[in-house]
Amino acid sequence: MIDGSTMNLCKTFVLITSVSIFTLCAGQSANSTTQSVQRIAAIVNDELITEYDLEARLKFVVFSTRLPNKPEVRKRIRLQVLRSLIDEKLRLQETRRRNIAVSKREIKRAKHVIERQNRLPKNTLGQFLGARNIPVETLEARLRATVAWTKLVRKRLRPRITIGEDEIDEVIDRIRSRQGETEFNLNEILLSIDHPTEEASVYKMALRIIRQVRVGADFSAIARQFSQSATGAAGGKVGWIQESELSSVARKAVSKIKPGELTTPIRAVGGYRILMLKDVRKGEEALRTPVIVGLREILLPLHNSSTASEIKAKLDLANNIDKKIKSCAEFNVVADMVGSIKSTKLARYRLDQLNPRIRSAVKTVSLGKFSRPMRMPNGIMVIMVCERKGGHKKQKLPSRTAVSERLLRDRLTLMIRRYMRDIRLSAVIDIRV
Repeated sequence: MIDGSTMNLCKTFVLITSVSIFTLCAGQSANSTTQSVQRIAAIVNDELITEYDLEARLKFVVFSTRLPNKPEVRKRIRLQVLRSLIDEKLRLQETRRRNIAVSKREIKRAKHVIERQNRLPKNTLGQFLGARNIPVETLEARLRATVAWTKLVRKRLRPRITIGEDEIDEVIDRIRSRQGETEFNLNEILLSIDHPTEEASVYKMALRIIRQVRVGADFSAIARQFSQSATGAAGGKVGWIQESELSSVARKAVSKIKPGELTTPIRAVGGYRILMLKDVRKGEEALRTPVIVGLREILLPLHNSSTASEIKAKLDLANNIDKKIKSCAEFNVVADMVGSIKSTKLARYRLDQLNPRIRSAVKTVSLGKFSRPMRMPNGIMVIMVCERKGGHKKQKLPSRTAVSERLLRDRLTLMIRRYMRDIRLSAVIDIRV
């Protein structure tokens, strides 16, 4: 059986906290014409989704995912946003049919969570939204749908899943036998296919999402909006997974990309999967304690108007800084001398959690030495490594709780996909746009 901590996964299966107030506020507007309010985008079991609903959600998605707010972008994502709205309407209808109620207290608690996440004083959310001409009812409706569906999943689906101790033992034994394999740190988006006729349209949607992320859209925000996997609530985070745990198709696709890149759509059971490779490590690295590095940075500022000679001068200065500093104790003086605009304080990081470019630059740098100069959007950066700890060999195995949560997550994903498939198949949906 699973212990109590695993239940937390179910309580947050659909993350209320995935709503970003600041991105919502950046694009939401209360202004709309009466005509757009009345125009019908879709009918879902005799309930309407209006053009106003669709436009409001489009604004939310564009800003929360950092997509360019351009007509062509909005047109490209229009259908996938409408599908998301239809699914939300179906979930709300199902929760009402199952007599799942959401109290004012639960909505208030959800608002407090958002206030904490966005560092707002308690009970100021309504004021914060009102100052931006956003009716608080817009957010409350989204929260109500999220809370209701979470409660339904916890009440109807979670009790059907039992994780036995023997299953946990089997997974841990399998991981132990694979110690030393290459591991991938992955995020995912799963788009389900409920009927063979959807194959082509879902594949095209996957391609659109890939293009959107490649031009700057936020992968995690898109996962929260559209992914049908249990990981969607956490921004698509899968975590570290051993090579042999991937399907042969997924393994081949991941092996062709670099950290920060996406695979092409991968046909999986029940739909298409998009994987983002966050990092990769060899087996021997997985058997070591995390390496902690203490870094100090110098950033020599540049501007859009900087000339080629100015850029060359800054590069020459960056290349010669190591001749001016012989130890970390001298860092502050020289950083001020060369006009660095970065804080001179020592900052400690896990090496494996650094930005891939910075990690590559400092990975082999000796203590008291500088990295090679790196061109950044706002200047030339060099980094001094002042501390390095960890890296000792150890036997790395996941906790029993972590294994339980992973098994539970995978089974909940399958159950929810089947549940939603059955709901869609029995629904009468009339799309008007």
